[in-house]
Amino acid sequence: MSDGWRRYFPAGSLDPRPDLHRHRAEWYADALGRLGEPPLHPAGPDQPLVVRLLCLPTWSPACSVRAERSGLAWRLLARELDGEESGVDLGKLARREDRVIVGTDADRVAELWEWLRFWTLGPPADGDDVLDGTSYVLEAAERGQYHVAVRDDPEWGDTFGEFADLLVALAGLAPR
Repeated sequence: MSDGWRRYFPAGSLDPRPDLHRHRAEWYADALGRLGEPPLHPAGPDQPLVVRLLCLPTWSPACSVRAERSGLAWRLLARELDGEESGVDLGKLARREDRVIVGTDADRVAELWEWLRFWTLGPPADGDDVLDGTSYVLEAAERGQYHVAVRDDPEWGDTFGEFADLLVALAGLAPR
């Protein structure tokens, strides 16, 4: 594999151990590249808030939702691959949906984003990669700041999982 993965994730952002960081970065960057998603890192000094969720379910197609804040509205850019199993065959881009959400839906995204306190989220507890479930990679860039957090099958009631489920539902996707 080429080292294009380096453009997506800064060193150590996915794991402090270089070999595990590279393993994860290669997998996530491969999916993002196939989805036609650009790197969010590095964020420029005038970058408005952009949040991207990458869903990698074991037994369903991978998908992503990029949410770009614009005033009181959010622009959602959803992408889905045609591979039957994200853990085995990612496939190629099969679906793209772009929509703008306003009103109650936009308010809910903004509210959950604040509750998530994303910029302070640390890495998950040490563990193995998910073997049967969904890995969620949530990135954000804003005004020179970039952060990434990864969770495998967040539990019900977890704000991370609620935010991920909301983005997926508003985008019209269903990776779980």
